[in-house]
Amino acid sequence: MPLPLLFALILAFGFDSSDRPNTMLAPMPWREACQRAGEAALGILFVAAFAFTLGKIVSWRVARQGRATPLVRRAFALGVRASDLLSVLVFGWIIHELDWPRVVRSGFKLGDPPLLDDALILLPFLLAQFVGWWGVYQAERVLRPVFGSIGIRRHLLLKARMSLGIVLPVAAFYGLGTDLIHRAWPSTIGSPWEQPVSLAAMGLLVLTLAPLFVRIAWPTRTLPAGPLRDRLERVATRFGFRCTDILVWDTNQLIVNAAVTGSLPWFRYVLLTDAMVENLEPHEIAAVFGHEVGHIAHRHLAYFGFFLVASLGALAMATDGARLAIGRFLPVSLTLPAWVTGESTTAQVIQVSMFVILGGGYFLGVFGFISRRFERQADVYGCRVVSCGSDDCPPHADLDGCPGVAPGRSTIPLCPVGIRIFINSLANVAIENGMRPEAWSWRHGSITHRIAFLETLIGRPEAERDLQTGVKRLRRGLALVLLLTFVALAAATR
Repeated sequence: MPLPLLFALILAFGFDSSDRPNTMLAPMPWREACQRAGEAALGILFVAAFAFTLGKIVSWRVARQGRATPLVRRAFALGVRASDLLSVLVFGWIIHELDWPRVVRSGFKLGDPPLLDDALILLPFLLAQFVGWWGVYQAERVLRPVFGSIGIRRHLLLKARMSLGIVLPVAAFYGLGTDLIHRAWPSTIGSPWEQPVSLAAMGLLVLTLAPLFVRIAWPTRTLPAGPLRDRLERVATRFGFRCTDILVWDTNQLIVNAAVTGSLPWFRYVLLTDAMVENLEPHEIAAVFGHEVGHIAHRHLAYFGFFLVASLGALAMATDGARLAIGRFLPVSLTLPAWVTGESTTAQVIQVSMFVILGGGYFLGVFGFISRRFERQADVYGCRVVSCGSDDCPPHADLDGCPGVAPGRSTIPLCPVGIRIFINSLANVAIENGMRPEAWSWRHGSITHRIAFLETLIGRPEAERDLQTGVKRLRRGLALVLLLTFVALAAATR
């Protein structure tokens, strides 16, 4: 899930202001509602001005210098992140300072119709995202000319399908279910357990339905029969991996990447982009395919689901119990000032900014660290898929290059050639995507560091054992901390 959308969903629906029954909302005159809608539009225009200015400056610098320098690329990447952050901050201001849920339900006289009110509450963020993508399109065209071949309309459609197509349908199911529960059991509204239980249900929905929405939202097609599909199916058989289908993800040759979605074996897809199928060698694609198999073999998707639900549940309970805890445990002399906890514009801006910064720091730091360790585990698995089991090869045996290989060798040792094949696939992915190998990603790290780590595995099986042991301890330790935090917050909010 994209982080900006995650924070937007929490800002919109993770606080009591958006969950109050219609009868508890103070009435708002139509004129005031229209005025606040106009102010919200000004906030969205502010995001648009930032994004279009960024696009203009970057395209001007590239035209002036005659090429896209590394400095310009880094500045553009930071600018895009700043645009996303600005979208979240403006949306938080719209939600809490303009009291947007009350504008929608009371000012526009919509009441509480299933889904419609939730859609309109989230609409300002979606519009901010849309104008942000539109604004930076001009810069993306000069940094990667292939973007110009698809046109602005196609580009915006692809961005919307990739960024929103999975999450929004699941959120719609969640919102509809919450509305029906509130109507059937009004006593659940305001319960301290409502949000944690709802988030757990949301997590189960994501794990179950996300593969279906990937198939619907993203332009995909079944990988046709042929040597490549035969090779990948032999890999799947040899490692005991099951999936519903192997799909080609059509990106108009823009992206070289792969993905796996679905924790359940009978409802799971592996996606290979069209550019990857076109530009990488079959054994390199098999190595990348093995990387995705590794995510499933190590149960990364299930753990990510647990981490996300537990973290959001703890965050929801902390939000509900923060004022109670402050009043119970802090002396009057240590009470936070009104400009932090009050209802003024300054206080609202500070509260939203603190939430975004602290929450973003938590997910970027903790989730990012876990994700990078998991990526290294999956990288090792990708090496294993194309390894022959001999620690002194070459000569190297291509175990999946021809039929007749016996299944069941999922614990085959790494071999030097297998590691080199996966390293070459990482390098080629960076080249085909126009990435700098040293460019750092908060979820994956940099290609340079990933390659350097894999090179340390050649002839050193103990290095792999250290990695696996470290990741296992990390998973267990973090799970214990999250569970203890959740229990402590539950006790504090009673």
